[in-house]
Amino acid sequence: MLLEYGLRNFLSFKEGATVNFRLDANVPPRISLDLPAATVMCIKGANGSGKTHLLKGLAFLASFASSSFSTDPDADIPVAPFFSSPEPSAFFAEFEVADTRYRYELDVHASGVAREALYKAAKRRTLVFERTPDGVRAVARLKALETMKVRRNASVVSAAYHHQIDELLPVHTFFKNIHFNVGSSGTRESLFMDLHKVAQLLSEHDDVRGYVEQFLQDCDIGITRLQISSEEGSDGQRRFFPVFIHEVAGQPCAVMPATESAGTKQIFRLMLPIAAVVASGSVLILDELDLYLHPHLLPRLLGLFLQTKAPGDPISQLLFSTHHSEVMDLCGRYRTTFVNKDNNQSYAYRLDEIPGDLLRNDRSLVAPYNDRKIGGVPRL
Repeated sequence: MLLEYGLRNFLSFKEGATVNFRLDANVPPRISLDLPAATVMCIKGANGSGKTHLLKGLAFLASFASSSFSTDPDADIPVAPFFSSPEPSAFFAEFEVADTRYRYELDVHASGVAREALYKAAKRRTLVFERTPDGVRAVARLKALETMKVRRNASVVSAAYHHQIDELLPVHTFFKNIHFNVGSSGTRESLFMDLHKVAQLLSEHDDVRGYVEQFLQDCDIGITRLQISSEEGSDGQRRFFPVFIHEVAGQPCAVMPATESAGTKQIFRLMLPIAAVVASGSVLILDELDLYLHPHLLPRLLGLFLQTKAPGDPISQLLFSTHHSEVMDLCGRYRTTFVNKDNNQSYAYRLDEIPGDLLRNDRSLVAPYNDRKIGGVPRL
């Protein structure tokens, strides 16, 4: 479970920002769901304020920690400091896996890692390993890390996974299971967001296809059935695609992707990563969640992450950005983070950090937001 992450000297965040999922005893149980951290976090702000940059920070950290060993040995690290600052970009994440808390820290240039460290947090934080230009220093049971060769553009966590050092496997798995639709150059459609790739995967998993089909029906967009079809391409490979079955005058009518609505296709794309994350108890990062979607559908999507869990059930989390203001009232001040920009520098704050009684659990956030009392709006 993700508890907190932060970044500094990364894209528009010069001085840094922290996104805090932790919920203390002052948070009402109907919001906390009796969990130590939020299962949804809404990122709000004006166009160009840095919302996507804030999401990119966690996406980069997850990708680098888990997958950098597999990149080209000569490639630069895809990290961009604040306006070409010579200082390293810095990141951290605190998370919990199987009742064990970790803190992972990374300072990095495009040319290589300046520092990487992992801590275990019980009653007090203890160092698991630290990597600097001088080498790796590790606890006694992980002395193998000190003799392991780690490239300048790869993480110790990723290298340890490929060297089958099992003690770091929970950390690698946590980062590997963070799914996102943002990359170093902005919003992108990952393989699991591609319409045809989604269709192919659903053709192989009837239970997940049924889950997606049921959600489409629940959204009341006229679909009675979801069919997965395929055809052979000019290259001899099979190409999968969805067929949306609507009922017209009592008769089934097949609608192909080319003529189906953008909103329906967007829900279809979203449901596979959502189903995967909900089932596994991992983290999903979605930039512009509301793209092509009616705002009334957003509460239903968020509701998949806001259900009370039985003990032992996987806990999934959603970090997303949106321009729809009404979602703030669903998330509330403990689960909404605002991003603002001043002199081309972005900064962020969770709404419960605003002092005074302007924002309360029993009051809508939309009115003070529209009145420009809490930030996050464009300067027109």
